Amino acid sequence: MEKKVGVILLNRPSALNALKDDLMEELNDCLEKYDKSDVGCIIISGEGKKAFAAGADIKEMKDKDFN
Repeated sequence: MEKKVGVILLNRPSALNALKDDLMEELNDCLEKYDKSDVGCIIISGEGKKAFAAGADIKEMKDKDFN
């Protein structure tokens, strides 16, 4: 049995694909769907040429309380 390959493309090139809450929810949804499928490998890539993902979106995090 051949396994399929799933592809997830982060699409926030103007923010260097920085991860914010709604993008993380979409990413988790995609990963859960692929986990329940016959996909054997998942490739996660970022739109744009400067960065795969800059990490957390600092602008979104500045107002959060992490206590």
